[in-house]
Amino acid sequence: MNTLKATAIISILLFGFVTTSAFAEAPAAPSSINPNDHAALANYYEGLAKEISEKLEAYQQQLNQYEDHPYYYGRQGQNLKSHLQANIREYKKELAEDLQEAELHRKTAAGGQDKQFNKAKADLGETVIR
Repeated sequence: MNTLKATAIISILLFGFVTTSAFAEAPAAPSSINPNDHAALANYYEGLAKEISEKLEAYQQQLNQYEDHPYYYGRQGQNLKSHLQANIREYKKELAEDLQEAELHRKTAAGGQDKQFNKAKADLGETVIR
């Protein structure tokens, strides 16, 4: 009976971890922006990048302050330092992703991507469709 309960609890926990990780992806563009309006999407992602860069700068300042005066923080200082470094690492990754999305939508808005999709060829037997 105890193994049945333990198995049920473990399976519920694993299901919870799987479902929460599936929903933990980067936020998509808001529904108020038309998916075909690439200029607006580029502006949206640039705005996100600006917010993230401000947060990144604040964390970097906190880390610099800690490194200048580690004796203020006592034993908990190492935890604070590693936490700040992890936040900085994650925000840098998120900033790079948002800037990449903004650049992609800028290129698409400029018309550079549309030509690439129209050059696809399909070979259906003897007939070539362009």
